[in-house]
Amino acid sequence: MTAPIPPASPTLYGTLSLTTLSQIAATSSVLALTTIPTVVADALHVSPHVLGYQVSLIYAAGIVFSMVSSSMVKRWGAGRVGQLALLGAGLGFIGMASGTIVGMALASALIGIGYALNNPSSSHILSRLAPRARRNLIFSIKQAGVPLGGVLAALGIPPLAHAIGWQATLALFGLFPLALAAIYHFRRASWDTDRQPQVTLGRGIIAGQKLVWRTANLRALAILGFLYSAVQLSISTFTVTMLIEDFGWNAIKAASLAAALQAFGAVGRVIWGLAADRVNSGFLVLSFIGLVTGGASLGFALTGSAPLIGLAAIFASGLTGLGWNGVLLAETADASPGPGTLTGEVLTYTFVGVMVGPASFALAYEIIGNYAGTFVLFSALSFIGCALAFARHMGRRRAKPLLA
Repeated sequence: MTAPIPPASPTLYGTLSLTTLSQIAATSSVLALTTIPTVVADALHVSPHVLGYQVSLIYAAGIVFSMVSSSMVKRWGAGRVGQLALLGAGLGFIGMASGTIVGMALASALIGIGYALNNPSSSHILSRLAPRARRNLIFSIKQAGVPLGGVLAALGIPPLAHAIGWQATLALFGLFPLALAAIYHFRRASWDTDRQPQVTLGRGIIAGQKLVWRTANLRALAILGFLYSAVQLSISTFTVTMLIEDFGWNAIKAASLAAALQAFGAVGRVIWGLAADRVNSGFLVLSFIGLVTGGASLGFALTGSAPLIGLAAIFASGLTGLGWNGVLLAETADASPGPGTLTGEVLTYTFVGVMVGPASFALAYEIIGNYAGTFVLFSALSFIGCALAFARHMGRRRAKPLLA
């Protein structure tokens, strides 16, 4: 839980706009090279698959700084940490524009650090401003910045790279987060009124993780973040390949569906935020999301024999499997004891899921031999998440009369 922000602070909607733009900037920095892999690989004289290590480096740095991010927010203030996140994204863009392997490696680490700091900062700020009855919606709107950042990168970087060169394009994109960092400077005075300079970063890592695993709701959210992120990245990574390899789609048609999948994810985030506020239970909505995502994963196998059912399953997986994040962040803010939130500590396991999920899917594919069958196996992760979230929902319902 967090203390209310003073009345003279910036409005909720202005702050929501800024934090959503920051999420768009952070996500576009993570995905930038994935939109022009062959161009960059040719310039560096490496195989395009080598750029996969860049994504791993981003998330490896993210895991490390996610563990310490909540302590950083408490010590230096959410506004200052948000600035650091944007500086990481901006300097990361510029570092990637250097066109050297070393520069790109350092840039990837900066981007990962910035990405890890972004959510804890914005969650802390929004949790102080958002009315409890609309918290899930507010957090979900902010999280819609993730697919929107992907769209910005996919639609903006390739044509600009063709027109002015890939290095100039990345440097130009770096101005976006740097401009936002400058705007954050003027909001810090009102955002950082609750900072605690006496907080130590090292001890904060251990104390935060102890709190996560001692608190039933936070423990469940950490596990859900791991399960659902593993499923989400597997859907995002392998759906297009499944359509091409298993069902004979052409690349353009499959890529168009992938874009639609991301759009459904953005819409889903808002829908599930509204639903969670409506039923006053984020865990119930997270349970439903797991149920639908698991069922949709089973339906992927029907894309060849019953195309309409298969397509409906794919779109449903976008709506749910790519749409859970805002509700999980809102529940994390609500479940965090004392001042501040434990967003970074919980999201550490989401980062682990991001790294483990696609790699595990690829390993399972080697054994099963087709993508649709592997999605059937991975549906188990969604169903486990469904059961876990529903158990926590029922546990909270039983506990409420005792607390009354």
